[in-house]
Amino acid sequence: MLLPLLIHLGPRWLLRRARWACERKLGVWERRSPMRPWKEFAVGFDAAAWRRDAPRLPLALLDRTQLAPQLEAWSVETGATPVAEADAFARGYARVFSHQLVEVGRPDRWTRNVLTGRSLDPRRHWSRIPDAGADDIKGVWELSRFPWAYALVRAWLRDGADRHVELFWSTLEDWMARNPPNRGPNWMCGQEASLRLIAVTFALQAFRDHPATTDERLSLAARFAAATAGRIGDHLAYALSQKNNHGIAELIGLQTAARFWPSLCGFPHGEEDVWQDLLPQQCAELIGPDGGFSQHSTNYHRLLLQLLTWSELVERSGGATLPEAVRAPAVAATDFLATLMEADGTVPRYGADDGANLFPLSGGYEDFRPAVGAALAVFKGERLPAGPWDETALLLLGPTAPSAAPAVRGPADCPDAGVFTLRHPRGALFFRAPTVFRTRPSHADQLHVSLRWDGEWIAEDPGTYSYNAPGEWEGFAGSRFHNVVTVGDHDCMGRFGRFLWLPWTTCRLSRLDDGLAAEHRGFAGFTSRRRLVEVPNGFVIIDRIRGLLGQRGEFVLRWHGRSRAGLAQLTVACSAPSAEEYVTAQPAGGEGWHSAYYGSKEPAWCRRITATGRDVTFVTAVGCALRLEADSFFVDGEEYALE
Repeated sequence: MLLPLLIHLGPRWLLRRARWACERKLGVWERRSPMRPWKEFAVGFDAAAWRRDAPRLPLALLDRTQLAPQLEAWSVETGATPVAEADAFARGYARVFSHQLVEVGRPDRWTRNVLTGRSLDPRRHWSRIPDAGADDIKGVWELSRFPWAYALVRAWLRDGADRHVELFWSTLEDWMARNPPNRGPNWMCGQEASLRLIAVTFALQAFRDHPATTDERLSLAARFAAATAGRIGDHLAYALSQKNNHGIAELIGLQTAARFWPSLCGFPHGEEDVWQDLLPQQCAELIGPDGGFSQHSTNYHRLLLQLLTWSELVERSGGATLPEAVRAPAVAATDFLATLMEADGTVPRYGADDGANLFPLSGGYEDFRPAVGAALAVFKGERLPAGPWDETALLLLGPTAPSAAPAVRGPADCPDAGVFTLRHPRGALFFRAPTVFRTRPSHADQLHVSLRWDGEWIAEDPGTYSYNAPGEWEGFAGSRFHNVVTVGDHDCMGRFGRFLWLPWTTCRLSRLDDGLAAEHRGFAGFTSRRRLVEVPNGFVIIDRIRGLLGQRGEFVLRWHGRSRAGLAQLTVACSAPSAEEYVTAQPAGGEGWHSAYYGSKEPAWCRRITATGRDVTFVTAVGCALRLEADSFFVDGEEYALE
């Protein structure tokens, strides 16, 4: 086990992890970030000076009465209004993971897991609380990301009711009373603290001139910001070592505190702007030359864009802008996700998905237009076609109109990120073929294909469900939860933990006249090769798997989709005798399920074709007639060589 860790993560990573584990166990972290009362933070805060001098985001400059008709028109168009959600929150119900309303009216709501109903001890120092028990800790953290704050702001902008503003402040007061600094599970993660601070800052900008925003409450917000910045700053090195959105989120949390509450956040002299030096380094390290992100995930990529958009707006509020060393990677990351996005806002999901949606200001969870549209506007001066998704850009940027429509983008061709697409007038084919890993992969998804046809994703990645679900669900991360051929039920990488696969299996990519091909040797003793062909009426996927020493194996081709009718549109042929079955909602193992939202799953379908042999070829087609022979296959009567 030690050797692959050294090879892929390096000795410095191992030494840091060992040191931090010892520090945590010996109480060093507890002494570094001691439990303290709120009154010890932001001492000397001057509310009147803050009202006068604190930067204003565009949200604080908007005329609510002028915006309300347009905002309400968007609510009518989407059939959902945040006023109803805000009133539901007042009755003790909150929307979690951008999906279901759950009852959260109990006094222990901040430490109660919304997924299981069980509560964690709110009295212990956060470093003494394990995050990998029987429950999924994200079920505890979700409500303390403050997604309800955005609903209250949106509701107030529509109807101007004082009750929404008062509810925001009374809820924040309750959270602070029940979560003193560094006490309880909601202080365990610096990234969670950062996302919470961004939500409070956003709401405070909307409500800063409202009578309910008293001097006493401004002082509470200052204490909240100072304690949050202290928690982040005390353990920033740990966040940066993650090489993912944690480091970027926590740096932007520090930026937010430093810009809106300067000199109050407990930084040593000269370190209040430490984020300015480190954010460009993080962007250079984690955003690739083709715009791909280190976490190998479309949803975490969306979170990256949301964070960078916020960061730029925070800088603009002070009359500055992010340095080019941040803006250039941000532009590349924006183009990357915009290229993958379909006209309806959906993207081919891949990688881990924890339900993160920093700005739930418009659109459904699977609609990426709000985040991509805002990023296009702020970094490129471009805009998507108009629609309700524009509410996000409006509330973040104000009513300034971007200057141009988005540039026409071709199919994705991102070898550094391991992401490719083929496009057809009737659909798209997404291909996952990583040729290199500089950061840890989250899913064993090498050679995965998602298929969109006639406006529907008929074959796709089933999501994540949970990072810590009981049973054999594994967060839908293993090879058998992807649209690939496996050797039995084995994964193409070994699982060393919830978030770690070793060794990292890469692909060898080939560019062909009629498409792409890639292969890997992740299954011990076997070579897996997948070839993609674009034909006049659709797509063809050719899979060949063979024993390197001529040994036999049992090979399973899986296609996962939300509907059986969608999967039935695929024509599949095999070079060896095979057995085919459709499975749905298996009680163990997880096949036949789909998780559109974190923490929930719905019955779906898995189409499995199983064959045994030494050298087996599967051919799958959509949109066209298919026939397989010994050395070739025929598509709509035209012959193609298998090799």
